[in-house]
Amino acid sequence: MSADLLARIAALEGAIAEFLPAALERRRNGFEPCDGLMAKVRAKAEIDRDHQVCMSVAEVAEIRMIGDVDDAMATAVGDQLEAARLCPAIEVFIDSEGGDFDAAVRIFRAIRWHAATLKRARLGRRCMSAGVLVAMGCDVRVASPNTEFLLHLTADQPDHRERWTIFRHLESMRRLRWSDQQYLNVIADASGADLAELAIEAAKDELQPLAWCLARGLIHSIEVPK
Repeated sequence: MSADLLARIAALEGAIAEFLPAALERRRNGFEPCDGLMAKVRAKAEIDRDHQVCMSVAEVAEIRMIGDVDDAMATAVGDQLEAARLCPAIEVFIDSEGGDFDAAVRIFRAIRWHAATLKRARLGRRCMSAGVLVAMGCDVRVASPNTEFLLHLTADQPDHRERWTIFRHLESMRRLRWSDQQYLNVIADASGADLAELAIEAAKDELQPLAWCLARGLIHSIEVPK
């Protein structure tokens, strides 16, 4: 292949680079507090817990996230976490088909910033899309035998009542590309799974078998029916 042809191919690739799927770049997610800050948060909670002599503090607080992940859900979960701010352990029950990425990030960060030393996610019938991101905020993730688990790429739905010019579509594409990078890196951080393998699986837009999730650290165990 001639040098001229190679140069033309390289120029073409450069011109269309932003329209291609997001390049996989492994990086630590920016949504999680560093160890030093978390040590201070937990130390303050320990002091406050010692001073709450007239108030009983539950050993394990149950946080419920059932339904669509949206701003209202993020506020509700945040309120539950605030009410349980002195509890040494939290269990987050998740039953959701997903929802808004930004709202899921809010919930993820609220869980990660909670002072509890044990954060357990218990997955209900559905843990999908944005719900997976929330689950990654917990250190231990337990699925039920019938949990439907789905990680996939983020998506946008243009409003048919508005005019979507090429510039609106480009803006949406760039935002989706950024969201996919963040979403997959958070999951890779929390699970230890390979980023490239996660991206390939997410692109299929199909449910993941629980055995596959278990083997890659997305969940840690599957409850045995009683």
